Amino acid sequence: MFDLTSGNTMIQAMDVSLTLASKRQTLIASNLANLDTPGYRTRDFSFEAAVKDAIARQVSPIGLSTTHPLHLQGSSSLSLPPSSDALLPNSERNDGNDVSLDRENMLLARTQTNYQAASTLMQTELRKLYLLIREASAH
Repeated sequence: MFDLTSGNTMIQAMDVSLTLASKRQTLIASNLANLDTPGYRTRDFSFEAAVKDAIARQVSPIGLSTTHPLHLQGSSSLSLPPSSDALLPNSERNDGNDVSLDRENMLLARTQTNYQAASTLMQTELRKLYLLIREASAH
């Protein structure tokens, strides 16, 4: 049987994004649950860097060549803008806990937005495949 989803790079990328967003939401929830735990240290990872690394492992770079001196130089690397977020909190309380409620809530909202965007894009791709299959079976 032919697998339509394994060859679709958009679905694969969104799957990676959904998985990493879910893992990050779990970490953020753990940080929030330990808001008042003495000595607890915030745990986090760079979502953007993790997605970039995972996608780079899945997609093989395509070599580009220029045929005219005025062509733009292509890049085979999947570069995302560098994250401006510090992974370590700026302050620590007297009890050694460094969880910031504001920072964690902001990261949770951002991660939820990333998850929703990836989910929407994946649904769009799956709808395209469904329509393709339905159209093929009608003929």
